[in-house]
Amino acid sequence: MEDLFGPSRSKKEHKFFEKYLDNDLEDLSIILHDRYAKINNGEILKNTLVTDGAFSESNSISTMNYLSYNVFQFYHPSTHKLLKAVKEMTIDACKYYGVDFDKEQYMVQGWFNITHKSTGKLNWHDHEGGGAPFFHGYYCVSAEPTITNYRVNGKEIENINKNNRAILSETGHQHAMGDWDWEGPRITIAYDVFPLRSLYRSQEQHFFPLV
Repeated sequence: MEDLFGPSRSKKEHKFFEKYLDNDLEDLSIILHDRYAKINNGEILKNTLVTDGAFSESNSISTMNYLSYNVFQFYHPSTHKLLKAVKEMTIDACKYYGVDFDKEQYMVQGWFNITHKSTGKLNWHDHEGGGAPFFHGYYCVSAEPTITNYRVNGKEIENINKNNRAILSETGHQHAMGDWDWEGPRITIAYDVFPLRSLYRSQEQHFFPLV
């Protein structure tokens, strides 16, 4: 597989694509806390739980184990609506960047982050691909008011988070959670949308087609 990390190679101006959903966020929050507990106690990830390494600064078990499950395979109407929105945003992004959506045979993985102001957050990081046709985004379940900082073409910009809002961006732009001062969990669902040709065989039974 090609080298997939580094700054965006795209010539187009960076753009956030967005969708506002109408999910019951209180119910979705309950579901995600339940799945978090089941990941943590081994009901979902038996004998494979990761508690350090990549993204350990988040102190979020569901984040550190993002490669071991797919949030879209939690059977809930809200994740189904979100997956539909991810597809719609990906189609919009492909049109903007001049990418053939069908030709790329897109695959998707998703995970969720539950973080607290006093115990950890996601610092500066990026996702594979180095720009379009590789995309990443996230959806706010309980992340308002917070910001996510992005480094775009040498400038730092703020993406102001709104609950029930999903965004999609090309990869190749580092980003990090901004600080927040309110109590309670900050909850987001994140996703990668990658071309089929870029995936390793070891990632089978994790990514699935975005059709």
